Amino acid sequence: MSKVKTHSEETVVPLRKISHSFESNIKRLSMRQNHSERSRSFAHILASPVHYEPNYAYPLLVWLHDAGKSELELFDVVPKISSQNYVAVAPRGISSPTRRIVRSRINGRLIDEKSWTEPCNDWPETEDCISEAENLVFDSIDQAMGKFNINSRRIFLLGRGTGATMALRLAFRNPSEFAGVVSIDGAFPSLDNLLLRNWRSLRDLPILMTTGGISASLSAKQLRLMHTAGMTVVIRQYNENPGTPNSSRLRMDRILADVNRWTMKRALNPLAPIAELFGHR
Repeated sequence: MSKVKTHSEETVVPLRKISHSFESNIKRLSMRQNHSERSRSFAHILASPVHYEPNYAYPLLVWLHDAGKSELELFDVVPKISSQNYVAVAPRGISSPTRRIVRSRINGRLIDEKSWTEPCNDWPETEDCISEAENLVFDSIDQAMGKFNINSRRIFLLGRGTGATMALRLAFRNPSEFAGVVSIDGAFPSLDNLLLRNWRSLRDLPILMTTGGISASLSAKQLRLMHTAGMTVVIRQYNENPGTPNSSRLRMDRILADVNRWTMKRALNPLAPIAELFGHR
């Protein structure tokens, strides 16, 4: 692709222009409504790889941004994963009211000077929002498959922060439809009676979770839950170096480089033992 196409609710972007800054599965998908029936207008960005080859079936990355961000976060993430290996798509999160507060310290106490409510793109864990997020993810997959040659057995769901939490929840709801799920610095989904309803299928879903930085750590209860369910999980901790300039950015660069290795090994050899997916570091 040589140009950017901009529509009212969609942007298709060749990664070349922004790289400097920036069989069960098939059966399951066929059970859903077809593309024309599901098509709707929603904000998202669809990015093509550098030197897109239409005769090659690409893996697809579906990215869920963090709270307060937007689908534009894709431009910061995908080039650091790979600008050549994937087609990528990112839907905008659900608009939710967020309270903003301005505080001042007076006599050693924090005093609220003013507060207001403004919309924020996020992924709330209410039942209605979870259903809407699920629709956004599969509508995004439909859009990608309608425009590019996608390997429907190599669809990866990724997220950061609250987007990572939602990515885990949606993958747990639909484990047979994804080749893997990546949670970057996201909290574990809130426990409910339906979270592990597909626990047998979850045993075949590769999961990568990162911790460290300002992210919430997994609790012993959550770790026991995943172990008891027999889930295949790689948990990696990435710490920042406080004395290093741009340590937060460098940390994220390391994470995204590892995400590329993890997803590509899953895409090229889905039967590889989990111990081979990462070298010890």
